[in-house]
Amino acid sequence: MSIIKNVDDKVEQIINCLPLDYSEADFVELFKNTFPDDYEKCWKVFQNEERKNKGKPHPMQHPNKHITNALKSYLSRKNK
Repeated sequence: MSIIKNVDDKVEQIINCLPLDYSEADFVELFKNTFPDDYEKCWKVFQNEERKNKGKPHPMQHPNKHITNALKSYLSRKNK
């Protein structure tokens, strides 16, 4: 189950707003500004996992990494 609903649509929307030479950092920053509720939801899930596991490894990625991986996943499926 994805933390971000309709993630492909949101990734595509962000890509269309960025210049062709955008970086992953540019993408994450615009995503945070465009979809602050989704970013906040990622943070809440991440913090919950951190509290639950008390410093031990857990499967939840840092929210910025989660959003970057959504971009990479979208681009890999689009380029097939």
